Amino acid sequence: MKIKSFILKLIFALILFSQNSFAKNLPPGSGISDVPANVLILLDKSGSMSERMASSSGFYYPTAVAVDASGDVYGAQLSNAGIKKLTYATGALDSTFGSSGTYRGSGNCRVYNVYVMQVHNGFLYVGSYYYHRVFRINLTTGACDWSERVYYPTHLSIKNNIMNVFSASHGYGLTRNLSTNQNISCSYYYNTAIRYSRGGTLDASGNNFYSYYNRYLYRFTRDSNGCVNVSSYASIIYRSQWQYGYGLASHPTDDSILYGSSYYEHGLYKVTLNAAKTGASYSKVGSYGRGGTSTAGNVRMYNPTGVAVDNTNNRVFVANYGGESVQAFDLNLGFLKEFGGGGGTRMNGAHEAIKAIVTDSSLTAGVNFGFAYWSSGGAGFNDWSGNITTGRASPCNDRACLKVRAHKEGASRINQIISTVSPGGGTDAYDWAKIAKEYYLHSKFSPIDKNLTCQNSYILVIGDGDWNNHSRAKGVTKELLNKHKIKTFTVAYGGGISGSGLNNFRDIAVAGGTNDVIIADTTQALKTQLKAAISQIIASKLSFTAPAITATIEKGGSLFQAQFDYVQNEEWNGTLIRTAMSNDGVLDENDKGNWSADDMIGTPSSRKIWSAIPGTSYSNYNNFTTTNWSEINAMFQLTGNQVNGYHSVTDNPQNSRRCSSASGVANGTDDDVKGLINFLRGEDYFDYDGDCKLNEKRQKVLGDIYHSELVVVGAPSAEVAFRNLNQESYWRSKNNYTSWANSKANRQEIIYVGANDGMLHAFDTKTGKEKWAFVPPFILPKLPNIVNVNLNRSGKGGSNAIYGVDGSPTVHDMYFKSAYDSSKQWHTILMIPYGRGGAGFSVLDITDPDAPLHLYSVLNDTTRNKVYIMDHNNLISEYDYIATSYPLSELTESVLVTDNYNNSVGSMTCDASGNNQCYKSKTWTFPVDNVQKSDLTVVIDDVATTNYSLSKDSNGRTLITFNQDITYYGGDPGDASKLSTNLAIKINQGSTLTGVTTQPEYDYSGLGETWSAPRIFRLPNDGAGDTNIDDNIYVAVMGGGFGAYAENVGSNLFVINLEDTTNPGKVEKVVPIEDKLGNDITNSIPSTPVVITADSSFGVSYAGAFVYLNDLEGKVSKVNLTNMDTKRDGTALNLYDKTILLDAQATPSNGRYMFHAMDSGVGTTSRNLWLFTGTGDYERIGSTSSSMENLMLGFRDDSFPLFSDVKNVASNARVEDKFNYCTDTTGDNTGAKCALTSSASPPKDQGWFIKLPRSQKVTAEPTLTGGVVYFPIYEPSTSVNKCSIGQAFICAVDDECGANYSGQMGPHVKDKECHYVGDGVLSKIVTFGDKLFANIAGQSTGTKKDLVQKLTIANTEGIIRTNWREGNF
Repeated sequence: MKIKSFILKLIFALILFSQNSFAKNLPPGSGISDVPANVLILLDKSGSMSERMASSSGFYYPTAVAVDASGDVYGAQLSNAGIKKLTYATGALDSTFGSSGTYRGSGNCRVYNVYVMQVHNGFLYVGSYYYHRVFRINLTTGACDWSERVYYPTHLSIKNNIMNVFSASHGYGLTRNLSTNQNISCSYYYNTAIRYSRGGTLDASGNNFYSYYNRYLYRFTRDSNGCVNVSSYASIIYRSQWQYGYGLASHPTDDSILYGSSYYEHGLYKVTLNAAKTGASYSKVGSYGRGGTSTAGNVRMYNPTGVAVDNTNNRVFVANYGGESVQAFDLNLGFLKEFGGGGGTRMNGAHEAIKAIVTDSSLTAGVNFGFAYWSSGGAGFNDWSGNITTGRASPCNDRACLKVRAHKEGASRINQIISTVSPGGGTDAYDWAKIAKEYYLHSKFSPIDKNLTCQNSYILVIGDGDWNNHSRAKGVTKELLNKHKIKTFTVAYGGGISGSGLNNFRDIAVAGGTNDVIIADTTQALKTQLKAAISQIIASKLSFTAPAITATIEKGGSLFQAQFDYVQNEEWNGTLIRTAMSNDGVLDENDKGNWSADDMIGTPSSRKIWSAIPGTSYSNYNNFTTTNWSEINAMFQLTGNQVNGYHSVTDNPQNSRRCSSASGVANGTDDDVKGLINFLRGEDYFDYDGDCKLNEKRQKVLGDIYHSELVVVGAPSAEVAFRNLNQESYWRSKNNYTSWANSKANRQEIIYVGANDGMLHAFDTKTGKEKWAFVPPFILPKLPNIVNVNLNRSGKGGSNAIYGVDGSPTVHDMYFKSAYDSSKQWHTILMIPYGRGGAGFSVLDITDPDAPLHLYSVLNDTTRNKVYIMDHNNLISEYDYIATSYPLSELTESVLVTDNYNNSVGSMTCDASGNNQCYKSKTWTFPVDNVQKSDLTVVIDDVATTNYSLSKDSNGRTLITFNQDITYYGGDPGDASKLSTNLAIKINQGSTLTGVTTQPEYDYSGLGETWSAPRIFRLPNDGAGDTNIDDNIYVAVMGGGFGAYAENVGSNLFVINLEDTTNPGKVEKVVPIEDKLGNDITNSIPSTPVVITADSSFGVSYAGAFVYLNDLEGKVSKVNLTNMDTKRDGTALNLYDKTILLDAQATPSNGRYMFHAMDSGVGTTSRNLWLFTGTGDYERIGSTSSSMENLMLGFRDDSFPLFSDVKNVASNARVEDKFNYCTDTTGDNTGAKCALTSSASPPKDQGWFIKLPRSQKVTAEPTLTGGVVYFPIYEPSTSVNKCSIGQAFICAVDDECGANYSGQMGPHVKDKECHYVGDGVLSKIVTFGDKLFANIAGQSTGTKKDLVQKLTIANTEGIIRTNWREGNF
C-alpha cells in the first residue's frame, strides 16, 4: 500500500519537540523531570487587599493631563474610567467635579480613552478617542455644552483662542475659533508625522505646530486664519534617544522651549530650539521606576504619556501612565510633587500576577498548580465533591477555601476563577497553614504520590499585611518540612507590611526551608518574583546529569547536530556540531572538516549581536551592547517585567553583596541591566564559577537549541519548472527568478537556528563561526526573567534557564516590494516564531547574509491585553483589546468607593449612594459598552448565574442588575465579618466585543505561544473564482499556537499578509477553530499545519492551498485557502470555509491531545490523500493512568483535491466525526483488518487507528516513507519507582491498511507491540536512503547512545522526502 512521495528538495531533518517550563524541565521521559511539582498558591484575601498600591489618591493608568488656572490637576484615565480632578495643594480628590471627583460623561460627551485635553478660559476641552468626539466641559457648572465629531482625535492644542485638533484617521481634523465658536475650514492633508503621532502642541506664540514621530520632531507653520499647513514641514529635527513622544506641550512665553514625554525612556524632555528652529538641545528628567516614591534626586517614571504646562504657575505636568500617577515639575524640570502612584488595588495586582503565572506554558509544564484563598475564620479542608477540576471543597466560605486542587488542569481552572476572589476578612496565618496541611496530608485527596520519591510539593503564601497566629502557622510549616519534605515560600506583597510583619514572613520561609522572604511591593515585582520562585521549584527536582539533546539537518554530506547539556540553575550549554556523512548515511566522526560552533564563538566583545531597538541603529550589527543599555532596558520593561538586583554593594537581600568589591558592582539595578547584556554576550556576570570575576568569558557561551529546527540557506534554488499557471514556480519563472538566483549563485551558505539564549544565530556552514546573532525585539522583554538573586548563593552564582528563540525559522524567496524598496524585487525572507519564548514572531530579509534587515515583529501579551507591532523603522505601535474577565473590584462603583476610602470620603456604611467607602446594590455599572447578555458569563460564589438583566443608564453606560445585593468594600472595614461578594464577569469566546477592534488588521489577540512553524505560499486574495495571479499575495499560515490555558487563545488559524508595508504584519484573516464545550480541555493549536499547494501535489490546478491542522481536542480541520468556487457536491465554496474531518474525542481522562504535526501522502491503492497523526499529552509525557488511551491514526480525505463537508457514510447527513468510520486495527500485524477492505456496515474504510497500551504516547510527528508510517512512542516506567526513565519504541504501520509491521524491524522485546530502541524519548524519525534516524533523550540500544539508527522495512528510493508542510524557498 505504498504512498507516492512528492519530492520538493534534498533535506534531512531531525526535530525534537519537548516539554516546557520556565526553568525548563529536562526532555520528557528523561527520568525524574517527568514528575511535576505540586504548588499550592495561598492568596491573602483580607480587607486590606482592597487598598491601592499607594496610599494617596490614585490614577488608573492616566493617558492625558490638563491643569486649570488654579493649578489643579485633571488626569484622563484609561478606557472609560473617566477624568479625575485633584487639588494641587493637597493632592485630594475634588469631589465637586463630575461624580465624586471623576467625570465620565454621557451622550456626545462620553469619556473613552482620552489622549489629549486642555483647559482654556474656564473650559476643559477633551478628545475622546474611541467615541470620536471633541467636547468641552464648563468647569464652573460641570456641564458639557459643546461637542463635535472627530474620528480618533490624537492632537488638541489651543493658542490665541484657536483650537487645532488632528486625527489618527486620514483626512479628519477640526480647527475652531473659540472666541466666535465657529469652525474654520482647513485642509487636513494626509501626513504620517501627524497621523501616527500623539499629543502635538502649538508653541507659545501659536505660530508653529509641533508633532513628534519616530525620533523626529516635526514643525508646521500656522496661518493667520488658524489653519496648520500640514502638507509640508517647515523643519525636521532628529533625536535618536527620544523614544516615542506621546505628549508635547509648550513653554508659557518662550517659543524656543517645548516639553515632551519619552514613553520608552521613562522620562520627560525639555527641548530648547535654536533660533532657526532646525536643531535643539535637550535636558531630561526621569528614569525607570514603578512603585516607590519619587524625589528630586530620583524621579521614577514608567511609560509617561500626556504633558501639560500650567501657564499661570509655571509648572509642567506629565501623565505617568505605567506608574499610575501625575507628576509636577518646574519649568527647568525640577521635581515638585507627585499625585497618585497606583490606581489599582492590591487584589487586582495579585489577579494579574497569578494569571501571568498560570498562563505561561514555561511554568505550567513542570507544575501542578492548586489555589486557595485565606483570611480569618477558615476551617481548613475536609472533603471534595464533584470532579477534580470543577468540584468544590468542604468547608468553603467567603473567608477561606481551597478553590483548585493541584493537578494538571489546575492552571486552567485558576485562570478561570481567580477574578472571582474579592477582598474581605482578617489576617490569620493559621488559616493558610491549616488548609495547606489538611489538603497535602489528606488520605484521599492529597496530590502527593508517596511512591514518587522524586515528586516535590510546595506552599506559596502571598500576604499583604501583619498576621496573627504566627506561632501556630510556624509549627505547621516546620512539621510539613521536617516530616513530609513540603517547603514553604512566603511573599510579602503590596508595600504595607511592618518591619515585625516582614520578620514573621521571613521566619516562616526559614522554617519552611526556603531561607528568606520574597518581597514584592508592586504588581510588576510580584509577577517577576513569582516566576523566579517557581523556576527554583522546577529546577530543584532535576538532580541528575542530562543526556545530550540533538536536532539535526543534513545537506551536502554533512550532519549538523545541535546538542545541549543541562546544568542546574544555569543557562543550559548548547552547541552546533558538523559531522561528515557519506551518501549511504554513515557518519565520519574523524573528518577534518568537522567542527563545534561553541568552540568557534569569539570573545564577548568581538561578537556581532544586534536587535531592532528604538533609539539605536543596527547598521554595524552590534548594537546589543552596554553603550545602549538605557534603550535596551526600555525594551526589557516593555511588557511589565524588570531587571531585579543581583549584585550590590550594600543593598538587600544580603546575598546580593557576595561580589560587592567586583568591578562594576553598584547599588540599584543599572549595573545589573548592563550585566545582563554582557552575560548574553558571553561574560560570567552571574558568576557561575564562583570567583567574582564578572567580566570574564564563560566556559560555555552558546545557549541550548531545543525545539528550533535548523535551516540552511545558500544560493537560491527554488523550482521554476511548472505544469500550470497557478503554481508558484510559474510566478517565479514569470518574474525572472532565474536571473536573480544566478546573481546570488555564490551567496555564502549559512545555518539559521534559534536558541534559548534569546537569539537567532547565523553560522557559517563551512567553518562553524558565528556570523551574527539577532535578538528579536519582543524577546527582549523576556530576558529579565534570567535574573534570580535567590541563586546568588554562597560559593557561586546562578540564573534561570528560560525559553528564548525556541521556534523554527521558515525561509522563502519572495517577489514583492519591501519597506526598503521603491519597486518589487526578489528577496529571501526569514520568519522566526518565538516558540515557547512567547506569542510572537519576527520577519527578516536575509537576501544578503552580511546585511540582514529587520522588517517587522509582532507580540501578543495576553496578560496585559495588548498587541505590539514594531516596523522596519523600529517604531512600536500598541493595540489594546478589552479584558475577557472583570472582577468586582473593576466595576465602576467599586473604583469609586475605593477612591473614597483612600481619600477619607464618607464612612464604611454600605449603600448605593456612592458617597461612602462601601457600595451595596443590585445594580452596578459594567465598564464595557454595547454588551448583550449572550456576551457574558456571570459567576457568583463559583456558580454561574443568568439571574441578571442588562440595561443602559442615561449616559449610555452598561448597567447590570442582579437578583440579589452585591457588596464591595473599598478598603479594609476593620471587621473580619464584613466581606465583599465573590463575583466575576467574563466575556465569552466569539463575542464581537473581543479582540483589537480599532485596528482589526492587528487583531493578534488570539495568538498563543508560536510553537507552530509558519508555511508560506501565494493566496488568491479575492478567493472564489480569482484567476488573476498577479494580485495574489504572499501569506504565512500558522496554527494559533499554544494557548497555555488562556481562554480564547490559540484555537485558530492565522493567515498573515507578508506584503503589506503600510500595515506590516497585517492579519489577513483569523479562522476560528471550535473549542468544544464540555470536555474540560482549553483548546489550542500548537502543531504546524499541513499545506498543500499546486506546487507540492501533482494533479492539482487550484491557486492557493488547502490547510490541514490538528488540535489539542483531538480534532483535524481542513481550511479552504484556494480560488475554487464550488464544493464537491456543487454548492458554493468560499475562501476560509472549513470543516472538521475527524474528531478523536480527546478528554483529560483518555489524554488524546494532538501536540504534533501530521504527515501526509496520496495512497497508491485508494488514490486518496491520507493524513497521519498520533496523540499523547506531551506536557505530561510521564503520566500514567488506567483510563489513558492514546492512538496512532491514519485517515483519508477522499474529497481531495476538492472540498467537501464530512458526510455520515450511512445517512449522508452532516457530521463532524470521521473517526467513527475508521477501523480499529489494534493487534493486527498481518493486514487481516485492513481498513480499505472493511466489511463493517456501514464500512469503516475512512481510515484506521491503533490503541496504545500502558499509557504510551506518540512523542513527535509521524514519518511516512515507502508505504510505511513510523511513529515514535514513549512508554512511562512501569517499575515500582515511577521516577525512573521510560522506554522508547518505533511503531511501523502500513499506511492505508493500518497493520502494525514493527516486528519486521528486528528483534522484539517480549509483550511489546512496537520495536524497542532504547530508554528515553524519541524525536521525529527521518529517513536517509534506506535508514531511519531519530534522536533520543536517554540512551539508544545502538553504538551512538544519543542517536537511533535503523533500517527501513522497505528499501526506498535514495532520496530524502519532505512533506507538504515545507515552507522553504
